[in-house]
Amino acid sequence: MTKLDTPRIGVLAIQGDYAAHATALAEAGAEPCEVRKPEQLAELDGLVLPGGESTTMLKFLDKHHFFLALKEFCGRRPVFGTCAGSILLAREVRNPAQRSLGILDAVVERNAYGRQIDSSILTAETLLPGGPLEMVFIRAPRIAETGADVEVMARRDSFPTLVRQGSVMAATFHPELSADRRVHRFFVEIVRASRAQSKAAQAGATISI
Repeated sequence: MTKLDTPRIGVLAIQGDYAAHATALAEAGAEPCEVRKPEQLAELDGLVLPGGESTTMLKFLDKHHFFLALKEFCGRRPVFGTCAGSILLAREVRNPAQRSLGILDAVVERNAYGRQIDSSILTAETLLPGGPLEMVFIRAPRIAETGADVEVMARRDSFPTLVRQGSVMAATFHPELSADRRVHRFFVEIVRASRAQSKAAQAGATISI
């Protein structure tokens, strides 16, 4: 794979295990970049919103005038939210209610599976090729509802744990903590396809001019 084929994917580096996401992205064929300033978004083909504490992440985004820039980016480029990141992406957050980016047509409930001591590792069927998927849950949220355009790719107790809506992905677990890189590879392919489509559209616009 050449440098031109390698998408540049940022990881919001506020809290959580963003370094593990960067490692997973590199192993999945992307060039990872830790993102701490809104101006860095212009350099990216896609973005990962990692786990952590969603309320703390919101405070950081507000303090650094990052929220609106992030919402605009997520509306036009691929984004993948894991655990707290999935909460930030949702159109509605419950338990308790809080502000979100409203990018993913889903309702997400915070801390639905209990405290950190109730964390677990499960294996379940998935639409991703390669057999059952290992899922690491740490104070996990729960996707309570999804819209018609949201594809459910894995479940836990009938509730979605991995979903996709166009170029938006969300997981209520931590794929970066597993040795299985299929989730990150799938997202990298979404980013790669989106970048190719964007370049084709730009080329078409140039020719028409």
